[in-house]
Amino acid sequence: MSTEFQTQRRNIRRDRNSKTGCSGLKQAAKCAGEAANSELRASSIGDGSTTEKTEYGRSRKLSDSGQGMRLGIDVGGTYTDLVLFERTSEPITLKVPTVPSDVAQGVLNGIEELGIDLANLDMIVHGSTVGVNAIIERKGAKTGLLTTEGFEDVLDIGTMSKPEMYDVFYRKPRPLVSREYRLGVRERMSYKGELLRPVNEDEVVDKVRYLVAEGVTSVAVSTLHSYVNAENENKIATVVLEKFPELVLSVSNEIASQRREFERLSTTVINAYIAPPVSAYLNKLLDELRGLGFSGPVFIMKSNGGVMTAQAARAVPVHTLLSGPVAGSIAGRILGAQIGRPNVITFDMGGTSCEVSVILNGEPGQAFEANVEGYPVTTPLLDISYIGAGGGSIAKVIGDSSLRVGPWSAGADPGPACYGKGGVEATVTDANVVLGRLDPNGTLAGGIPIKRELAREAIEKIAATLKMPVEEAALGIIDVACVKMAYAIRAVTVEQGLDPRDFVLIAFGGAGPLHAPLIAQMVGIERVVVPWSPGTLCAWGMINTDLRHDVVRTIDYGGRPLEAAELANLFSDLETEGAQALLDQGVDGSQIVTRRSIDMRYKGQEHTLTIGLADGPILAEAQEGLRKSFDDGHMRRYAHSSPAEAVEFVNVRVEAIGRLERPHVAATSAVRAEITEEYAVRPVIFSEGPADTPVYHRPSFLPGTEIEGPAVIEEDGSASLVPIGYSVRVDDFRNMVVHVPKGELL
Repeated sequence: MSTEFQTQRRNIRRDRNSKTGCSGLKQAAKCAGEAANSELRASSIGDGSTTEKTEYGRSRKLSDSGQGMRLGIDVGGTYTDLVLFERTSEPITLKVPTVPSDVAQGVLNGIEELGIDLANLDMIVHGSTVGVNAIIERKGAKTGLLTTEGFEDVLDIGTMSKPEMYDVFYRKPRPLVSREYRLGVRERMSYKGELLRPVNEDEVVDKVRYLVAEGVTSVAVSTLHSYVNAENENKIATVVLEKFPELVLSVSNEIASQRREFERLSTTVINAYIAPPVSAYLNKLLDELRGLGFSGPVFIMKSNGGVMTAQAARAVPVHTLLSGPVAGSIAGRILGAQIGRPNVITFDMGGTSCEVSVILNGEPGQAFEANVEGYPVTTPLLDISYIGAGGGSIAKVIGDSSLRVGPWSAGADPGPACYGKGGVEATVTDANVVLGRLDPNGTLAGGIPIKRELAREAIEKIAATLKMPVEEAALGIIDVACVKMAYAIRAVTVEQGLDPRDFVLIAFGGAGPLHAPLIAQMVGIERVVVPWSPGTLCAWGMINTDLRHDVVRTIDYGGRPLEAAELANLFSDLETEGAQALLDQGVDGSQIVTRRSIDMRYKGQEHTLTIGLADGPILAEAQEGLRKSFDDGHMRRYAHSSPAEAVEFVNVRVEAIGRLERPHVAATSAVRAEITEEYAVRPVIFSEGPADTPVYHRPSFLPGTEIEGPAVIEEDGSASLVPIGYSVRVDDFRNMVVHVPKGELL
């Protein structure tokens, strides 16, 4: 973004804020939402502000926070999870049902049930599904697009690739912007960044006036080659900001400033489509929190594994689309480091879906493009695989004998049949109830009583179609779901040149510990780690994150490798830009670190590998090491490399990280601990047959506790299964480590 354009936008913001009349404590609450909306409209990308501002007009650096008490909030499709951490006490966890019709209300319900005084809370970190749900349900803003004349149909054309090559029934998703609201502007920039035709301001005004008359409330601006030279694109944005201040604006060179025209356009459009509903949600939530006495910063989880302030999230919500699941990967990295296992597979199975990620040598995998409901999104993110298999996944019989589980889901409303809220279709949760793995007479998270009879009735429909006993049908549902998830683990390991037997599996989510031991055996993993409070681990991961801002620049040097001095200058500029973005969000300069990487490919290739570049001066030796790392990475990923071929640099990247103080979890010296509490015994059905199975209460477990399977271990928000032949031991951090016997691999 040019300095001139940035100054113009800040001036516009200042002028608008001066007119709100929000001075004094009494007026502050009333004007909070108006000020937030002004902030969003005045910033095409949300360059943040100099500090995180409370709704009472006070500002403070993030480093001024005591950091003693923080709250993590993870909104899922079925449950909203909360973790309250205070320096001097054990974390407090809670799961409450998500309210699909009003997500903020579900969050507030959880806060009320926790019974905490928000005035004593230092910070909140929040992961939200509002943005992605707006896309799934197509409930985003009425959006318009301004692009280079002649390129109005790029959203329809897309690329020639298909998710399934041989699926003759595949249809591209309907564009989020209707054709009549995609307008071309007579301007042109060459691929080298040469100005071929300047912008005519009057033309822009006429076109936007038409969009406003049609009821458009959010506008995306994405012109050809703006990632090389954004002069024309910024000019269009400036005109819109000045003449139509009521519009929400998203500008491509500030959201996805890199090559690939369709992907950059799609990302900008998605941002424009979801910005108003995300902003409305955050405005409501912030207003309610301020009304309850909270005055600290609210951070929003980003898809890249970091966080940003709520102010920045209002304007670039596209960076929050996958905010919930990535927190589980962050938590997995931290837990892996605690137990001395740098190679970890995280397995997060909730009520609606299952997410799998790989932590290799202590670092989660990175990706720079995702697909959300068929729409490409070019933003940095943690590499996570998503499968439609959760506790609420619905089982169906296709034809006469083909049993399928998911991707259909009962969600939070009505939920599985055993919830007694109107659901009638069999789900994975219902199967676990019928098999006795969930207490048929107990309650689920959020105090939902289990209706065993309703679960059995739902499974009976499947059993009748398959002509088998109800218990056998329930086992079949669990087996199909587990095989589906086991193949997802193979996809992120075996198919990427990794051996799953070199990893431990960290299982969490409400349903993860019930299924992970069975899945681990299918792929050859010998250890499953069930962390403390697995049902709320993603919320715990959120309060262990840092602020992060990614900067990328596409380069074109005719295919030749960059000289060391050229590369050093590029990274210096990007590091400065990334650090400034964090300073603008209130991070102390002493807490900022940067990491460098380059997208590389063999000359003539289309796709790239991202290779990290070590800190320190960029010398000729660093160049040689970079090339070797690329060849080695290519060999690991594709089983071949070509060290003699020329290499191209495509994008240079910088991750700017603002370190936040993390909660400390102390180890306890492990000793052999016997279980002293009485436990119940109930019949549980396994693949080997029914067995009278001890049922333990996990909070009674101390480090060193050991038990042999079969067993069911219950705790708030989750339950763990120890099948016949398996065993479990509690480690120094009170994690349960399940020892998995060898079995037949998939």
